[in-house]
Amino acid sequence: MKNRITALVLSGALAMVGLTPAPLFAGQKKPQEPVATPEEFKARVIRQTDLPMTELVPGSNSRLIAGEQSMISFLKMDKGSYFAPHRHHQEQIMIVLEGYCDEIIEGKLYRVQKGDVIVLPSNIEHGAYIYDEDVHVIDVFGEVRADYMVKLLQVMATLNKKK
Repeated sequence: MKNRITALVLSGALAMVGLTPAPLFAGQKKPQEPVATPEEFKARVIRQTDLPMTELVPGSNSRLIAGEQSMISFLKMDKGSYFAPHRHHQEQIMIVLEGYCDEIIEGKLYRVQKGDVIVLPSNIEHGAYIYDEDVHVIDVFGEVRADYMVKLLQVMATLNKKK
């Protein structure tokens, strides 16, 4: 940040004396590709907050998105809730964005907090105790979870009926 401010000040000073300053980011290549049309953008980009909330277990709600081979869960676990130990064949990587909780992994507690990343191999038993604050995580699954897709499709069907 300090270097950028210095570059801006220097650029302004050079302009005042009639000299043309070099580009702020020398060597940066100007994009040559055309900008996506609004239709193309809409077909590829989804705003995470536009995804519907899906209850995974009581006290844990997620915005789910799935591709052909992987799935991401933007999960909020409510304070005071419990995510019972379970297992699934999909590998899972959990990124803690906010809060803290005790993850139960193979019967042991692991206190995790903002900035921690947990790699859960296939079929490992895991769950969580959530205490006095909400916990926000991103779960990345190496394969689409059929059980989560069923829940998401149920939410989507309910939303479509309301339209």
